[in-house]
Amino acid sequence: MNLEINGKTIEVKFTIGAIRELDKRYQIENGGMGISSAMIYLRQYNPVILVDIMEALQSGQLKIGKSEIEAWLMTQDVKKLSDDLLKEMGKQPLTKPMIDQFSKEAKK
Repeated sequence: MNLEINGKTIEVKFTIGAIRELDKRYQIENGGMGISSAMIYLRQYNPVILVDIMEALQSGQLKIGKSEIEAWLMTQDVKKLSDDLLKEMGKQPLTKPMIDQFSKEAKK
């Protein structure tokens, strides 16, 4: 999955760098909770997490800045984008186990 913003592409690939960046942003005492927090915020259709995810996806190679992402988001369907990112997280090798585990725990 790729996101096209003003002619620039963000590859939606949850790498170690992207996961680490989200963990930094959503840190709880002694450990990051980036993917878990992202999943919760995506389910709530919180647009702030969309900006954070797009910045994290560009870890180490920022091409598209926060203000450009925010302006682009104003033209998007936040619900659909959130749902698409959740689905993508459930497919990728580094995030799938976390999403599966979190989903199991949420059902209890």
